[in-house]
Amino acid sequence: MSQSLPVPSPSTSVTLSQQAGFKLKQIRERLGMTLRHVEEASLEIADTERSAEYIVSMARLNQIENDGSLPSIYKFYSLAVIYRLSIEEMMGVYGINVSKMQEHCHSTLQSSTHLFTVEVGDPARAIRFPVRFDPGFRPEKTAFLSRLIESWGEIPAGLLSQLDLKKFRYGFIGLEDQMMVPLLRPGSIVQVDDSRRRIVNSGWLTEYDRPIYFLELRYSYECCWCFQRGKEVTLLPHPLSPVGPRTIRIPDDGEVLGQVIGVAMRIVQ
Repeated sequence: MSQSLPVPSPSTSVTLSQQAGFKLKQIRERLGMTLRHVEEASLEIADTERSAEYIVSMARLNQIENDGSLPSIYKFYSLAVIYRLSIEEMMGVYGINVSKMQEHCHSTLQSSTHLFTVEVGDPARAIRFPVRFDPGFRPEKTAFLSRLIESWGEIPAGLLSQLDLKKFRYGFIGLEDQMMVPLLRPGSIVQVDDSRRRIVNSGWLTEYDRPIYFLELRYSYECCWCFQRGKEVTLLPHPLSPVGPRTIRIPDDGEVLGQVIGVAMRIVQ
């Protein structure tokens, strides 16, 4: 059995990518694989995917292991598959803690509308849910979320798969969005059913029954009542809102993502 090389400590002048190269070499040696074995395995992946980008040649792997050269995303994938590592474990080799992604997302200033996704990953891994946004997180625009934030606490990631998160999507009403005030206050989180995209122009008795739609426009998201005539859709604010109505064309200016079917909203600012 070959002798594993010691991994240099972070205090040395060795870069993170060089440290990762040492670790990948150790993994390969523990598996009893030669450079040629890895190359041949990557050729099979490349053949399946019909792309030479997945090939990790002996020369390229030698550079990755000994010179700290960074693999492309395709070669990164091939090495993860060949070494039987999850993407999270492979990222960890390079010193990247994937579990901090949600923490970094919430601590980063979000001044414009954005999308979020949830990666379940390892079903046994715990996921932490925040009860409120970090004080440093000050979103001013309406955002489109993929899950509803409820409370701090750790739950098994596998539980998320039981919730059928793909059935509904979630939007965050921006702190400067006055479109549906006071029916939907800024900072509200709305649940969106993307199977209900057809705009209904009549059939309700009160403003509480009138359908509210979540729309994706070229440079923003809107959450409001709508009236459609042909391809023209008028975005209608609440009568007490300071915002005026405006008309867009579907699909040139945007699209309806779905109908709002639920809301989580503070009644005290």
